[in-house]
Amino acid sequence: MDWFSRTKLTRRDILKGAVAAAALPKMFFLSSYSRPSVAYAAGDADLVIAQQGTPTQLLQAAMAPLGGMGRFVKKGQRVVIKANIAWARTPEQAATNNPELLSALIKMCYQAGAKRVAVWDHTCDNYQFCFSRSGLKKVTQDAGGDIYSGHGRNVYKKVEIPRGKKLKEAEFIQDVLETDVYITFPLPKQHFATELTLGLKNAMGTTWDMELLHKIDLHQCIADINTVRKPDLVVVDAIRILTTNGPKGPGKTEDIGEVCATTDMVAVDAYCASYFRHPKTGKPFRPAEIRFIKNAYDLGLGEMNLSKVRMKKVKAA
Repeated sequence: MDWFSRTKLTRRDILKGAVAAAALPKMFFLSSYSRPSVAYAAGDADLVIAQQGTPTQLLQAAMAPLGGMGRFVKKGQRVVIKANIAWARTPEQAATNNPELLSALIKMCYQAGAKRVAVWDHTCDNYQFCFSRSGLKKVTQDAGGDIYSGHGRNVYKKVEIPRGKKLKEAEFIQDVLETDVYITFPLPKQHFATELTLGLKNAMGTTWDMELLHKIDLHQCIADINTVRKPDLVVVDAIRILTTNGPKGPGKTEDIGEVCATTDMVAVDAYCASYFRHPKTGKPFRPAEIRFIKNAYDLGLGEMNLSKVRMKKVKAA
């Protein structure tokens, strides 16, 4: 029995106040926080798609061909997971991450030796209701992690974006910039402004002024912000996706039943785009039809042509 069928959510007590700036380590100003990924030995695939299993089984199956979580997380390191918790929706509505999968991801990081795992998002709805109604606060804390909201400006740091084509500076969650290991944890959804929201767009929730990105050039800004701190690992929660009325819903959902793991955020977005059909042609989206994927590819952030990606599909159970 999966998480959706065995869990009934209720609203929990109001969370304690905003995250204090003093709780985060101090940083000095840098022109860019773009840094090499953590050192690790390569696995036998660049993009793994796990199918047919529970959320925990899917994660384990997706990570194994990449070399396991130990390839990314070393003893004593700090890990930040950028989750998708922007909306006050239940897991069944597919607007927020699957709770069992987040729990498994946090536990896997600790098993690999992590000193601390922090889950972050800059929510669009009230963060207290987002964290409680999604069930993600409880599972994070039960797994030994901490969960933080980016609704207070005191947790951000302004940095320059030297490689940005349209966006030249922005304020990013400080913890994301300086953590040892950065994992982005997106949920594929239809989106009114960009056709789709996938892994690259998940980075918007690490910035302070998300409205500004919409005003400048949303597709290019999505690519630009991903040059600042590339994720060391991308884990895509494609167990249940939102296919209409995204990104908040409620809308139609589809049980894809997949978890993808990769080091290439462009490649996995190119793959996940095919979950959705173009509203005019009725055919699955091609990567180049999603402008932020093409823009990120043009910036050298990953491979858009899946024929050049070492992909591996595995059965979880």
